[in-house]
Amino acid sequence: MRKLVGIAAVTAVMALTACTGSSPGGSTAPTELDIAAIAPPESFSPGNFGTGPTTQFLQPVYDSLFRNTNEGEPAENIVTKWSYDDARTKLSLTIREGVKFTDGTALDAAAVKANLDSARKGTGEAGGQLRFIQEVTVTDATNLMVTLSAPDPSLVPNLGGTAGVLASPKALGTPELDTTPVGSGPYILDAAKSQTGIKYVYTRNADYWNAKDFPFDTVEVTVFNDNNATLNALRAGETDFAVVTDKDGNSLKSAGLNIQTSPAYTTSGLYLFDRKGTLVPALAEPKVRQAINMALDRDAIHAKVFGGKGKATSQVFSSTSDAFIPDLDKKYPFDVDAAKKLLADAGYANGFTLPMPDVSPVYPDQQAAVTEALTAIGVTPQYQPVNGQTFISDLLAGKYPAAIFGLNSPRPWDFAQIALTPESLWNPFHVSDPTVVDLINKAQGETGEAQTETFRQLNTYVVDQAWFAPYIQSDNVFASNTEITVTPQRYSTLPPLWGFTASKK
Repeated sequence: MRKLVGIAAVTAVMALTACTGSSPGGSTAPTELDIAAIAPPESFSPGNFGTGPTTQFLQPVYDSLFRNTNEGEPAENIVTKWSYDDARTKLSLTIREGVKFTDGTALDAAAVKANLDSARKGTGEAGGQLRFIQEVTVTDATNLMVTLSAPDPSLVPNLGGTAGVLASPKALGTPELDTTPVGSGPYILDAAKSQTGIKYVYTRNADYWNAKDFPFDTVEVTVFNDNNATLNALRAGETDFAVVTDKDGNSLKSAGLNIQTSPAYTTSGLYLFDRKGTLVPALAEPKVRQAINMALDRDAIHAKVFGGKGKATSQVFSSTSDAFIPDLDKKYPFDVDAAKKLLADAGYANGFTLPMPDVSPVYPDQQAAVTEALTAIGVTPQYQPVNGQTFISDLLAGKYPAAIFGLNSPRPWDFAQIALTPESLWNPFHVSDPTVVDLINKAQGETGEAQTETFRQLNTYVVDQAWFAPYIQSDNVFASNTEITVTPQRYSTLPPLWGFTASKK
């Protein structure tokens, strides 16, 4: 809860969670930023974490090689100059001088090499984004060369995200780094005030080289596993910012909070991971997956669950990308009878049971809509309790054959790498399809219109085969109090830390 100068009566209640400062002229300005999250970080070890909401926990403590602009384009940060060779397989980097990690270690070219070498062996989405790095060679203290096994169209912007974060070389490879980050960022994790999996308190790094872009003395990120708890915290002033549903946004706006929307670059739906039929044989049948797609009333979900925000779709590739084909959204019209016939043709006239994680505490409306769609065609969802701290790792381990979920889908290449190849992190059953593999490999060596056409072919094939059952490319709805201003970033699920500033009075 935020405390303002002059409200002495509530000081004792609020002291544990907020502090303030005064600006010239007697007006007050917040000195603490409190952010709500829905899941804790998988790890603080580079390469072992995700690329979406995890940024809330990483950006306070870690610098990244690049800092992407509000338009999602890479700009200098720790890297001050960069260039590719003509084949786009050798990337030259020049490193900013004078930066140090909080343990006193120099952030030089050798430290960058140590991080890239360690992170590309990681098991998270961030590590997967470095999979084409073949070798990193240090030229001198401020210069190095990154050699790729093949061109990577998204490497540089991804190095402006979680794939490019930098930890102290002394901490790399230690078990302590999983829970105790050692970076060069604007803040330091205060272990004494933090509680792993629940609350993360960051205090200012007094020696940070770019402190002007981070106006808050303290940043606190709290994990709320229940939607109602998040809403109550926003209304009570116990958190300054959270992602909410459109429906909740309307009521929060009436309560005096600021509400803004921004593309989420996330495709939400029923992700049919077990396309081999390892756990649920029915999912190996394309007609079964197609039936599930036809059972979804996407227009109703768009209107009732998402308040008409975002875009109803049957495609996983972002509608902002060149891979998106509007006519593909006509592939699976809502038709329960036709869906039942497809199930019968596939040998499942009596339906089947589909185990899934219970996400109703966080996404109650989505789960209700999916339940209604499945049961209407004879498929019985079997929801299983979820451990919030192991939810992501359980999904990645193939514990669930399907899940109501959302994956980042900024650029076509990025989505192909995280979800479509046999090695992709979000292909937990390692499904391999020669057509998909060939199209991805073809796109890798192309540019411009030729690459766009290949991605459109890939999109068409994935939709035809019903690899997934998406229903919305959503807009994020952000709720924040009036003391802060929030600036989103293109291709990013959440606003970056430097996008939070104190509101002008």
